[in-house]
Amino acid sequence: MGQQRRSKRLPLSIPVRVYGRTSDNQPFRDVTVTKCVNVHGGLLPLAPKVTRGQKLLLVHSITEEERECRVVYIEAKKSGRKAVAVEFTEKGGDFWHVFPQVVNFQYAVPREAKASQDAGSPSAIAS
Repeated sequence: MGQQRRSKRLPLSIPVRVYGRTSDNQPFRDVTVTKCVNVHGGLLPLAPKVTRGQKLLLVHSITEEERECRVVYIEAKKSGRKAVAVEFTEKGGDFWHVFPQVVNFQYAVPREAKASQDAGSPSAIAS
């Protein structure tokens, strides 16, 4: 049985700059375009060699927003750019600006409870 995703993937090409460090601690910058994105991160081709678990900084080239992420998957390729999946280290916000606002259901009040609360409110009693 397939693994269920936490959020829907969208096949979008969004320009980003990726900053990180090589294995010998040299800084790098790679200008690339995403293959697909979701609320938790994205998949993008990268030329520099990175390792799983490595932290990177993504800069959205349109909005100039920055977000730290970690490498969670690297496609096995012998040469050229490798497809690298990244996951944001902090939750919250729509870095890609393509997803509807996420509702925090932890604090949502069921309609039945809301209706009974409203029935006992001073404005409902006064009418």
